[in-house]
Amino acid sequence: MNPTDKNENPRDNQVEVKSLSPGHRFSMDVYDSDNNLILEAHTPLSQAILNHLRASGVHRLYFDPSKAGADKPGDEPVKKSILSEELRDETYQHTKSILEEMRYNFINNPGESISKATIDKSRVLVDKIISETEKNSDGIFDIVTRLKDMDDFYYQHSMNVSILASILASRLDFKPELQSAMGVGGLFHDIGFTSISKDILNKAQLSDSEFDIMKSHTHVGYKFVEKNPRMHDIEKRIILLHHERADGEGYPYGFDLDQYQNNVPREVRLFGLIDNFNLLVMPGPGKEGLTPRGAMRFMVNMIHAPYKTKFSFLPSDIRDFLRALGFIINRGRNFMNAGDLVRISTGEIGIIEEMNRLYPLNPRVRLIKNSKMENMTRPVVVDLIKTYKEYVANIYDRNSAGQYSLNRQEQANRT
Repeated sequence: MNPTDKNENPRDNQVEVKSLSPGHRFSMDVYDSDNNLILEAHTPLSQAILNHLRASGVHRLYFDPSKAGADKPGDEPVKKSILSEELRDETYQHTKSILEEMRYNFINNPGESISKATIDKSRVLVDKIISETEKNSDGIFDIVTRLKDMDDFYYQHSMNVSILASILASRLDFKPELQSAMGVGGLFHDIGFTSISKDILNKAQLSDSEFDIMKSHTHVGYKFVEKNPRMHDIEKRIILLHHERADGEGYPYGFDLDQYQNNVPREVRLFGLIDNFNLLVMPGPGKEGLTPRGAMRFMVNMIHAPYKTKFSFLPSDIRDFLRALGFIINRGRNFMNAGDLVRISTGEIGIIEEMNRLYPLNPRVRLIKNSKMENMTRPVVVDLIKTYKEYVANIYDRNSAGQYSLNRQEQANRT
């Protein structure tokens, strides 16, 4: 097929991966079936990318002649929302009704769990979210950052997390039952906060004892649904474990690295990434959050690597999070670029020469320092897609003085 042929349906413009060979170049950008950019125009196709496309079950690549010449550096692509305003408003109102129902029950009906009607309505809503976002697969999702008050923060937070968890589960091809559980888990994950006094919830700075009360929301919420037969096991685990971290600094149990890998299901670990991302971007009324790009770069700096003593997440989980949501939450742009200074998991320092859109943690890097922080005696270029077990584990940003430093901003919200 000639990539310059124009058809009315961009999906008619496709090429089978099995027909491609290393060195092949396209005259325009090519995408996978989820509209993730795989290869930029005029970039030679490498054997490593071919191998990973085939291993990932990607059988076809797509191109759109109408986009030829668009999205030049510096241009901001026009992106439609992945979710309609109507469905977003419906999700907000349902989230609000859930949290208000929970607060009423904690005060007036202690021991009363979530009603069947509320759970059933939640599943129907999540199904609608998954269906609509699959139809708008090339859309973006903007997180609300202007909040009216703390009540609005909790409603918006649970709404955002539920939507993103639904999209991630769909993009990673979870089984339908798990896709639903991820979205419903998002709606319910913070119900334990409804048992806490608003005097504490609305406080800007918490004492250690008050923070301990805030941390109790995971266990309180879990006890609220533990024996509810209508709730999926993953939904219950999301409520209980979404604040666990790989370095033992999470809660309620403070799992170490091995316990985190073995006792927190992958779905819950990925959910924890979504929750963390949303807190970084939308920390609360009157607080300044990171941009989506800044939040993703910050989260990469929290990846476990052999040389690190401080970390929060597993590289495989961050990789899945970025592949599923990276372009959706960053308006179709990559969060790293050629020229960025990075440290890879071996401890070596390098400069990105070329990004790999399908595997964002595995770019081609020109090394400038070895793991002992000594200057390299000769230029060395490594393609991390060929050594897949190695990955970018730190990204350095320039500070106001033009010097490189790690973004060590504390998470804006202690919850």
